[in-house]
Amino acid sequence: MWKIVIIDDDFQVVRGLRKAIPWEELDAEFAGEAIDGEGGLKLIEEVNPDIVLTDIYMPEMNGIQMIEALKQQSFTGRFVILSGYNDFEYARTALRLGVDDYLTKPVTVDQIRQVLDETIRKLEETYLQRLEQTEEPSYPAMNWRQEEWTASILNGLTQPEELPAALSEWRDKQFTVMVIEVMWTERTRNISIADWNLFRFAVANISEEVLGGEWRTASFVWLFGNYAAVLLRSEPGTDALQTASAAERLGGLIINYLKSYIDLDARFGLGRTKDSWQEIKASCDEALQGLLEDPDQEQQAEESQTATELSFNTIHEKHRKAVQYMIEYVHTHYAEDITLEQLASQLYISKNYLNQLFKKVTGETFTNYVIRVRIEKAKVLLLEGKHLIYEVSEMVGYQNVPYFTTLFKKYCGVTPSELMKQ
Repeated sequence: MWKIVIIDDDFQVVRGLRKAIPWEELDAEFAGEAIDGEGGLKLIEEVNPDIVLTDIYMPEMNGIQMIEALKQQSFTGRFVILSGYNDFEYARTALRLGVDDYLTKPVTVDQIRQVLDETIRKLEETYLQRLEQTEEPSYPAMNWRQEEWTASILNGLTQPEELPAALSEWRDKQFTVMVIEVMWTERTRNISIADWNLFRFAVANISEEVLGGEWRTASFVWLFGNYAAVLLRSEPGTDALQTASAAERLGGLIINYLKSYIDLDARFGLGRTKDSWQEIKASCDEALQGLLEDPDQEQQAEESQTATELSFNTIHEKHRKAVQYMIEYVHTHYAEDITLEQLASQLYISKNYLNQLFKKVTGETFTNYVIRVRIEKAKVLLLEGKHLIYEVSEMVGYQNVPYFTTLFKKYCGVTPSELMKQ
C-alpha cells in the first residue's frame, strides 16, 4: 500500500483529510502526522512515506524548508502542498523543488482524490523505470504444480525446453485451447471481491464437472481477470474439424450450465488445434482474438480489451517472472506467514510496486490471492473428511479458528461445518 503522511499545524485540517481521502480506493494508508517541518522530518525519516501532504506556513520550520531539507537527503517520495495562501513566490519555489501539486485550501474531496490518484500514477511509473534499468534478479527455483504450469504456459509466462514431470502426459498429443470469458453484466459489474471469488469457485466447479463427463483429458485454469481457459488434449492424428466440432459442443454445454446453475453470462472462443505443446500459447491467443473480434459483442469490446490488457503479454519479462514466482511461492508456503515485505526483499522490487504489479496481472490484490489459495486448500481438506476443522485451520495458516470460519463463509457461502455436512 502507498504510505501517506500529513504535515499541518491545523488539527481540523488533518482530521478532515483523514476522513476525505479514499484510502481503500487508492490502495493507500495513513502513515502519520506532524505539526511542523521539524516534526515532519523526523516522521518521514521514521516511516519513509511515498507521498507527503504538507502545509507551508507552520512554526519552527515551514513546508518549503522541510521539502528542501528532504531533497538534500535524496528523499524519493512525492510532495503535494495544501496551502491556505495563494503565494506566487512559494508556488514558484515549490515548482522548482519538483512538488507534484499546489492546492489552495479548502480543497474538495474530488480535488484531493484526483491529485493523489495522479501522484500515485507517477510513483508507479517511477518504480517501473527504475526496475527496467536494474539487472534481472535470479529468482529461487520453485517446483510448479500441474495447474500452475498449465496457466503459466497458456499465459506465456514460461516456455520450458522440456516438459516437467507433472505434465508428462502432454507428450505426443494435440492441443486445442478454449477461452471462457465471464461477461461484465449488471449483475457482476459492481460485485464485491468476496462475491467475485464465489463466482470463480462456481465457474471452476461447474466447468470441471462438465469436463469430467465429456472430456476427461481436459484441464481448466483461470488465466487472468475474468478469463479462464480449457486446455483440450487429443490423440495425434485426430481430425482437426472433428476436434473443433466436439469442442464447440463442449463450450456450449459449459456456457449453458453456467447460466442455468448460477445465472452467469459467459461466452467462449476456440483456438486452432496444434500438434505440439510448444504451440499451446498460440492456440490460446487465437481463442482470445476470436472473442475480441466477435461482431455480436461490440458493446463488450472496450471492457474485453481492458481485461485482455491485464494479460501477462503486456508485462515486461522481468515482471512476469516476478509474479510467476509470487504465485508459486503462495502455493508452496500458504500455511506460513506470507507478507509482501518478504517477497519484495527476495525479488528486489518495491513492496508498493510489487502489489500494484500483482493486481494488474492477476486481477486481485496479493492479500486476497493468499486468502483465496488458503480457502481453496481448506475446502479440499475438509471434503476429504480426514481432519477436524481446527486442524484444517492450522494446516492452511490460520491459528484463530473463528477467524478462519468467518473467512471461509465469506468466500464459499457456507461455514466449514456446513460444507462437511453437504
